[in-house]
Amino acid sequence: MKNIIEIIKSKVFRKTSFTILLIAVVILAYLAINLGMQAIDISDIDLTKEKFFSLSEESKNRLKNVNQEIKMYMFGYEEDSSVVDLAKQYSKYKDNIKFEIVSVTERPDLAQQYSIEASDEESKTVVFECEGRNIKANSYDFFTMDYTTYEEIDLTEQKMTNSILGVTLENAPKIYFLTGHSEYEINNYFGILTQSLKSEVNEVETLDLLVKNEIPEDCKTLIIASPETDFTDYETELIIKYINNGGNILWLSDYTNSGVLSNTKKILDLYGINASNNGIIIEQDSSSMLMQTQDLILPKLSTESEITSAFATSGKVLFIDSGKIDIVDEEKLNELQVTVTELLTTSEKSFYRTDLSNGSSKPNESEEVKSYIVGALATKTINKEEEDSVTSKLVIYANNAFATDTPITISQQAANAIYFYNNQDLILNSISYLTERTDSITIRKTHSTVTYAPTESEDLTVKVVIFTFPLIIIVVGIIIWIKRKHRT
Repeated sequence: MKNIIEIIKSKVFRKTSFTILLIAVVILAYLAINLGMQAIDISDIDLTKEKFFSLSEESKNRLKNVNQEIKMYMFGYEEDSSVVDLAKQYSKYKDNIKFEIVSVTERPDLAQQYSIEASDEESKTVVFECEGRNIKANSYDFFTMDYTTYEEIDLTEQKMTNSILGVTLENAPKIYFLTGHSEYEINNYFGILTQSLKSEVNEVETLDLLVKNEIPEDCKTLIIASPETDFTDYETELIIKYINNGGNILWLSDYTNSGVLSNTKKILDLYGINASNNGIIIEQDSSSMLMQTQDLILPKLSTESEITSAFATSGKVLFIDSGKIDIVDEEKLNELQVTVTELLTTSEKSFYRTDLSNGSSKPNESEEVKSYIVGALATKTINKEEEDSVTSKLVIYANNAFATDTPITISQQAANAIYFYNNQDLILNSISYLTERTDSITIRKTHSTVTYAPTESEDLTVKVVIFTFPLIIIVVGIIIWIKRKHRT
């Protein structure tokens, strides 16, 4: 026993006891800090440059006036999910936005109320609910894929913000694509645009006037996408009636050999505008074209309109084989009770060519070099002198391809035309403006994962860096070792 006491008194044991005690204190402190952090639920710090994992200022601005109670029921999600993390940020920003992680087995009442099946839970579904209205979004709605580049594009925040806004609306805006005149077909060319419109809580349908015999009263925007054949007199009357009742139109125009379409011109004449689509603009300013390709133009964006101001300073849009827009003089515009805002213009060095068999990069004597309008907003006042006056808005672009799914290949890299630069923002902002959804006019936040496809020269460079440099280092090392060995 005396020996045991002596051991206890020894310095070695005292130091060991102190070390063990210190380790125990550190472990307890670590556990206490973690439990405390979990209790106060501090948000993760987003160190990415683009703030991919933070609620964007665009979302905050759009949600600041939402005062209704919003509930998000998250079926099939785990606590550590990135979607749940985003839901927490919405809840922290607005007290009236709440979320709950639920399962079909634990909350069969909610599952039955929102028609959630076990298969829906497996694919993960979020239900947004407000005052009896609800919108469902599954995990597939939070991503889209560009199948030409195999690029996965994250739409989670866009979808969640728009769904929150959507359930506060009593009626979603109705958008109709006009058909029957060889227009761009919605299924073949506007798949991405249609998906994006639905993601921003719009209803999208096609409209054949000769079948429907009217433009429905719920039409918030009529999209006319490059008609190649003229409207009948009956259709023209229906469209003019729609305009006179304050209807809004998005007009997209691409190159065509159809010649002058008299009824089409009659409609645009109401706004003092003519879309010249019998030729294309050729750009000469290298800073206003893509990859030194003269028919891939980068027009200047106006800062004077809600449609373009969000990205006018640092953004770009790409037009492919664009036509031009002509506007009547100011006196005629006053007579028509129309005001026009230029949205996009080309450089002062561009020219318009109708003879496409001419492959010269320089203009001839008949081709005028100047800045051309390729995008415009026209606002027409109907019955200006009367109390019940209304306005009809026309947004027109001398290009259609920029808003389509058409794959464009640049330097062996392909992407859908709508995904170039701010093309998607331009077309969606235009529709949001016409449907009076100013809360949806913004730069849409997306990020993606891209499969790298190098060119032959790039591939050779990579292989040289990976294999040649290490081999050189090894050879140099062997030579130095041999020389040192000889010296000894």
